[in-house]
Order: sequence, then structure tokens, then C-alpha cells
Amino acid sequence: MPLSGLRGHRELAERLFAELRTRPSHAYLFSGPRGVGKSLVAQGLAHGLLCERAPGENFCCTPERCPVRAGAGAAPSGRGRIAEQQARCDCCSACVQVALGVHPDFNYIARPRDRVDVLIEQVRDLIVRLGMKPSRAPLRVAIIDDGETLNLPAQNALLKTLEEPPGHAIIFLVSASEHALLDTVRSRARPVRFPPLATSAVEEILVARGVEPARAGAIARLARGSAARAMALLGGEEPPVKELVEALARAKSLDFVRAQALAQELFANREQARANLELIARLLEEILCYKLLRSEFAAVSADTAPAMSELANNLTTDAIAQCLDAALRASDAIDAMANPRLQAEQWWMTAGRAMRGEL
Repeated sequence: MPLSGLRGHRELAERLFAELRTRPSHAYLFSGPRGVGKSLVAQGLAHGLLCERAPGENFCCTPERCPVRAGAGAAPSGRGRIAEQQARCDCCSACVQVALGVHPDFNYIARPRDRVDVLIEQVRDLIVRLGMKPSRAPLRVAIIDDGETLNLPAQNALLKTLEEPPGHAIIFLVSASEHALLDTVRSRARPVRFPPLATSAVEEILVARGVEPARAGAIARLARGSAARAMALLGGEEPPVKELVEALARAKSLDFVRAQALAQELFANREQARANLELIARLLEEILCYKLLRSEFAAVSADTAPAMSELANNLTTDAIAQCLDAALRASDAIDAMANPRLQAEQWWMTAGRAMRGEL
């Protein structure tokens, strides 16, 4: 099966394929954390719908063989690129065209690298294309990636198509935060939520890329269910575990000025704030498990473990649980487009009160 290379969410992908065969929706909203496979599944569904050799879940474009889908090589350019790519991966011409983004009935849009949002011009062009009859396949398929960056004009432009969809098109809207979308947009798409990947799945992805198993396991535990975050860690982007543990050790005596400084330093933007609040929640979870079960710390290095054990010994169970709950609520608020620095400031002040027994 072509999706045999998919680590995690395979059952979800199979259910979606079955739904597309029987009662497909005109639009799907794939939501969940970054780097958990939402776009990969959407690409697989597009291949399954447009493949000419074996449509459905057995589409012929195999991730392990296709350099474009696996990211193992750049797409050839110039005349004859489709034939050249087809020779490289033995996929049908339709699958090659989807992989290269040139299939006449497939459209993919995402946030341009030099912009902060998906442009309304991209959405308008997509709407025009979706209104045309398919030229090669039975239907048109569109993927809108980075859906959380659709600005209000772009969402309003898309809304008309979602309200009165063409009968020959299916849209996959992929978003890291469904709360960033208008209620009217969300309500007109079939919601599909992608949870974080299991640690074992992230570890398998790393090992498949040649990472030594022990290192893969350590990185997977820090990746918080995101393959993209694991790849960033693999490239040397270390999370600020030591800095956060040191700040937690001082949280009982934090004043508002220091809380502001921490928010500015470690929670300056939405992505950084979300990542570090999730990391704090993971650290607090491990502190709680150590306090209750004396379990080993999995997400920290040997030189940070003593500070973690000291926190576990000095804090009450209620204080740890209150801090953990507040971190999760702050992360949810940031997903709902709350100001990240204000949420971080509020969390540090809440953590200090919890540790002093004032909550």
C-alpha cells in the first residue's frame, strides 16, 4: 500500500479514503499541531483521487520511491520534466504531475516564504480554477496549506465557494489552528483533527532517516509529537530546557518585571510561545510523575535532572498540577489568537502564586 510509509495517522487516512469512495464532502478541514502529517495525508488523498493507474488508497505514487514526495531530490525543470520524473520513480503521469504541482486538475496554495499570510490573490485564482470543469480527471482537487495564515479578506473570498461548492471539486484546508479561521469557514468544512504523533512514530521517522536509535529516542521525547520539530532538533535547534527549568526554580519569587523579561526572551512570537508553553507542560508532567512515582526524567539531560528533582521535592502536588493546567490553558489561548507575550506573562505570575500556595 502506498501509505505504508506513513508513520502515524494511517488508520485516519484509510477512513478518509473509504469516505471519499462513498460519501465525500466538498471540503475538509485538517487541523492539529504542526509537523504531525496533515499535509502529507492531504497530498496522499490528492494522489489517490487523481491517480490514473490505481486510484484510491493503492495509488501508484509510493512515498518511499518518489523523490519529489519524499523530498529526496529536486524536481527536474525544463522540457520533458514530467517524463524524466516518471522514469525516476515509476509513477503514472498523473501522480508525477500532482507531485510536481502541474496537474491541470490539482491546485496547491500555501503561504509564500516572504509573506506572513496566504494572499487573497492566491485564493481568488484558486476559486476561478475550481469553477472550471475538470480537464483530465473526474474532479478537481485543491489543497490550501497554512490555513491559519489566511487573512480575513482571503477567508471571506473562500467562503462563497464553501457555501456554494462546485459539484466537481474537493478542497482540503490544512491548518495548525482551527481557531484562526472564521466560524463560518469552519462550519462549512468537514472537520478532521490530527493529534500529535506518538513518540514511537517520531522515533521511527528519525531512525528511517539514519539517526542512531538512542539519539532518535531522545529527540523524539523532546519533539512533543511533531516530526517537523524533531527535524529541527536534529538540525541543532535545541529547545531551551535548561533556561526554562532555571526559570521554574525561581518562579516562586518572580515579580512582574522578571515575568515580562521572560515573556520577551522566550515567548516573543506565537510559534515560540506555543512551543515553549508545551515544553513547560512536558517538564511539569515529568516533575509530577517523578514526585508521585519516582519515574526517571526522559526529556532532560543529566545535568538538568537534579534541578528537576529538587523542584519535585519542593513543590506540592497541587502546585504542580495548577501550573500544568495553567500552561495548557495558555497554550490553547494562543492557538485561539490571544497575545502570546501577555499569555506568557500571565502564566509566570500564575505559576508564582501557585508555588506560594496563593491559589
